[in-house]
Amino acid sequence: MPEQYQDTLPNGLTIVGEKIEGVRSLALGFVVGAGSAHDPEERVGLAHFTEAMLLEGTTSHTSREISDALDNLGVRYGTSADSETIGLSGQMVGTNLGPALSILADVLRNPAFPEAELEQTRSSILQELRHEEDEPMVQVRNVLRKVYYKGHPYAKRPTGEPQAIRDLTRHTIQEHHARYFTPANSVCAVAGDFDWDEFRSLAEGALGAWQGDGKAPEIAAPNPVPQIYIENRESQQEHIAAAGPSVPYGHRDYYAAIIAAEILGGGMSSRLFEEVREKRALVYQVGAAYSPGRHQGSWRAYAGTTPEKAPQTYSVLLHEMRKLDADGVTEEEFDRFQGSVRSSVLMSGESTGARLRSLLTSWWYERRLKALAYTREQIDAVTMDQVNNTLKEWPVSAGLVLCGLGPNTQEELTSLDRTA
Repeated sequence: MPEQYQDTLPNGLTIVGEKIEGVRSLALGFVVGAGSAHDPEERVGLAHFTEAMLLEGTTSHTSREISDALDNLGVRYGTSADSETIGLSGQMVGTNLGPALSILADVLRNPAFPEAELEQTRSSILQELRHEEDEPMVQVRNVLRKVYYKGHPYAKRPTGEPQAIRDLTRHTIQEHHARYFTPANSVCAVAGDFDWDEFRSLAEGALGAWQGDGKAPEIAAPNPVPQIYIENRESQQEHIAAAGPSVPYGHRDYYAAIIAAEILGGGMSSRLFEEVREKRALVYQVGAAYSPGRHQGSWRAYAGTTPEKAPQTYSVLLHEMRKLDADGVTEEEFDRFQGSVRSSVLMSGESTGARLRSLLTSWWYERRLKALAYTREQIDAVTMDQVNNTLKEWPVSAGLVLCGLGPNTQEELTSLDRTA
């Protein structure tokens, strides 16, 4: 059984860890409550720009010096950003924890945001946004996010808006960092081959002088309004995306929701794949998933098809969602997909990087640590009745926001669905 730890340093920084026997590597990481949900409306992309600049040099080291030092230690490192957080992490052999922590702490606390790198980063982000515009599947999901979370901080595009990226200044990025990058608004985690007392001492040395008690404001629960939203454009493709409310992180039916979503559209033996693609050949891509959230999760579904097949695709997609709600899952489906979810979670959770992500996610959203054995027990404890009761309480076809991207009008897209 892995040993798990949690403590709070005198400056307010939470540190968590999971010691994994039999490995010689470890993963080290931070999350800061500074994600896109906290971007001002006129500066959507500020979090992403800040994250992209973290490794471009600190007040005492250039970006080249940082990359050389981490490379010499054999550290695989990177940054990330989402709606709630900005992340910084690295994977390495356990003996290099001290020097790696010192470097990453410097990157986190003291980024210089050099003007020389600012325009190059701006150009890279704008190129990233142009690439998104060339990917209809990404576009329809961006549209769905804006409609589903309209008026809520989660509606903001994590990668940013082009005009905001063009207008952002070094001073604005520095202000964002100063406001949100504080010990009280951050979590540091380690997973793998380490000694907890040694790690705590190293963390105090590298991060103990870090000051600031600012915290990101609480994000209220979303309140999506069911609707159909169509964005017409000339295209040889039609993209359909849907979302509806589901259980949040930490809910008693969390793993039941994962299994239900997998049965609906999680793979080549799922209902949507077999019915929409295999039997009817309506789409080139279809799927569904459960996406957890702080106050509320969501069911998600997507289908990519041609304009001619879009009305039937839309109709069959909704039919299968309603059928799952009405009839529930079968014993054969439950057994198969419970095993699939168990295997997927356990295999993905065996690496130190995966355990690091699990530690950070569970602490950030639930303020608790969940060992891999606990997760396995929770999955094994789910019953078919629990999955079906979850579908009754949180139907996948209820409260839907449906978005279409392509040449079909709403009347055309919904023409075969009798409930539209």
